[in-house]
Formats: sequence, C-alpha cells, structure tokens
Amino acid sequence: MRDPVPTMWRPLFTILLASALLILSLLFCFRPALALTHETDSAALLIEHGGYLLSQNGRIVRGYHIDTPFIPASTVKLVTALAALEILGSEHQFTTRIYQDKADNLYVQGGGDPSLTSEEISRISQNLHQLGVRQIKDLILDDSAFALEGPVPGSENSPNPYDAPGSSLAVNYNSLPLIVNNHGEVRSGEPQSPTLDLSRRIGRHLKPGWHRVNVEAYPGNGQISNTLRYSGELFLALLAQNGITAQGSLRTGPVPDGARLLLSHHSSKTVRELIRDMLKYSSNFIANQLFLACGAKAQGGPATWAKGRKTIKGFLQNRLNLSSGELYLVEGSGLSPENLSTARAMVRVLEHFFAHRDLLSRKDSIPLKSGTMKGVYCYAGYLPLDGQAQPFAILLNQKTNNRETILRIIRP
Repeated sequence: MRDPVPTMWRPLFTILLASALLILSLLFCFRPALALTHETDSAALLIEHGGYLLSQNGRIVRGYHIDTPFIPASTVKLVTALAALEILGSEHQFTTRIYQDKADNLYVQGGGDPSLTSEEISRISQNLHQLGVRQIKDLILDDSAFALEGPVPGSENSPNPYDAPGSSLAVNYNSLPLIVNNHGEVRSGEPQSPTLDLSRRIGRHLKPGWHRVNVEAYPGNGQISNTLRYSGELFLALLAQNGITAQGSLRTGPVPDGARLLLSHHSSKTVRELIRDMLKYSSNFIANQLFLACGAKAQGGPATWAKGRKTIKGFLQNRLNLSSGELYLVEGSGLSPENLSTARAMVRVLEHFFAHRDLLSRKDSIPLKSGTMKGVYCYAGYLPLDGQAQPFAILLNQKTNNRETILRIIRP
C-alpha cells in the first residue's frame, strides 16, 4: 500500500499535526470561558446588576461583567486583612501605655488596639498593682494617636454595634453590653465587665432585655465623648477591683513631657488573630482600626482616614498592580457605598490572600467572606476545582439576593 505522506514531507506533517493538537488542547482548556455567553450562562441570567468571576491558576474559568466596578460591602475586609498582614505584620501586637506624673495622675495612652477588652484592662490593673500602685489622683485619657476627620464613611451612627466609631482608645470594640429588667434597672450584660454609670444612662433609652449598643448613638454628658467616658469608667472600675483607687476626676489630655512610663501593655492578640476575629464576626470596628493603623505605620501618626486611603491605594497599586478604577476603598470595613471593586480585582486579592485562607470562616465547607447591605449581596472566597482551592467573587448590586443560587451554579 502506498504511503499517503511522502517521506520528504513527513517532518513538516509532524510539525503541523503537533501544532494542531496544541491549538485543540488550548481551546479545550479555555472552553468554559469561551463557550459561555450571557444567553447560555445560567449564572449570568440571574444577574440584573452585578458580576462574578471564577478563576483557576490565573485563568478565567467563567465570569460575567468581570471588569465593571460594584459596591463590595464587607468583602473589602479581605483587602484590609491582606494589607494589615503585609504592612503591620502578622505577629504585630498593639500597645497601650500607662504613665504617671509627679502629682500621681495616671495617664492611659491609647495605641489603637482593636481588642482592648475588660479582660485586657483587668490584666493592666493587676500589673499596675504589682508595680506598687495603690492610689492615683486623676485618670487622664490620651487618644491623640488618632486624629480622625469625621465618622466612619458610610456609618449612620445607629445604636447597632456595627456602627461603632473608631478611636485610638476604645474598649470592648466600642460597644456596650447591658441588661435592662422590667423595672428599668440596668446591669452589665457580661460577667467580666462591671456596671458603669454610662450603662445606667444609656439603659434609660432602652426596652427591657439584653442589648449591645454603639455608645456614640446616645446623648453625651459633658466635654468627654461617650467613647472616652466608656473607656475611663471601665478603667476606673477595674482599677478599683484590683485595689487601686482614684481620688480625682476623669479627664482627657496628652501625656506630658516628664511623665514616667509605668507599663507598656501589648495586646494578647496578634494581627493575624485579630483578622480571624474580624472575618468571623465581620467586625467593622476591627477592620477600620487596622485600616487606620496601616496608614499611621506607613506615613506616621496620628492616624487619619486620608492616610489610610493613601496607604491602601499605594498597596493595591504597588503590590497587586490594581488601579483605583478597579478597586477603591474609602474605609476598611465595607460600610461605605463609595467602596468599589471589580470581580477581577477581588479575585486578584484572593490570589494574594491564598496563604491565609485558613483565616476565613466556612459556609458549606467553602471558605468565604460575605458582604451584605441593602441591595448589595456579595461572596468572595475559594471553590474546590480539580482538587485545589481556586478564587471566586460574586458581586451583586441588585434587589434580588440570589448569590446562593449563583454560587451553586458556578461551583464545580
């Protein structure tokens, strides 16, 4: 039988055949992304205003409106987390410093610790007692490490804890737990925290039951903000529980030159541990404390919103090669509708966050962060694809919340 390919043409035929096979294999690899159109993509058909993207090893598997920016809500906490891990460092601990002057006034200088809780303040009080402190005159609060231009962008200052504002000296996530009984009597809502005068004053505005409230949503009393009054009253109460009494008043002011440093208290939680809590509870307070701390670390104190924005913008451009048109943050929690992200940009963040994906909580075995506001429903996380975790983002800015259905459709 005659050979259909003459000997002289065999090398060229082999090259052409190999090239054809390579092209076919590439087409097969990209088939899902190339084959789906809006009419044939069942996920896209559910999207009125939004986009999604599923990526595998940097390659688009499937997506829709991947380069259109949308409000991402709390999924921006992934951006804040990644920036904090790289700018502050995963093992960084926030510091609260205690000073004393010659008149025996005690100064508490806040360092922006997002986890300055009653338990932490009890440890501070115990350490001060061990150092020989038994009596002080005035308790003076120094919150000069932050110089915020205004409230959290997007905050409505509602009683809800998610609206609690940031401060360099805030306690218990700046939210107050309390119980009001049927007779209007008020007591602390948790055993580790004493009942404060501020609790009783705010409790008068509340119905019977257990509450946790944003202290700044209620009328103040005097020249001290409710945030600092809460911090000061809690410090005074826990100092007293540990044998340290105050003879003077509660006031605010900077630590003066010549005051003696008594104690540098490092938070018991590292940045990595704080991020785990932030993502698990979707804590706006932790997120913005980290956002502001990144700005102060990169550009020097005091922390401001402008420094935070500039630092995160530079981080996204220099580290992730993302422009403001692709990902833009005015604050770090997702409260503001001015925050914007494309699905492609969010997936880029997830690609860089991959080594830290264990910090994410799981939903039906999928590690992800949700984001929810009125008319905003988002997911960002990792889906199993060919035995590996691959990043995905669903950003919906629409009335219909069908992110669950979309997630089921795109899940391999």
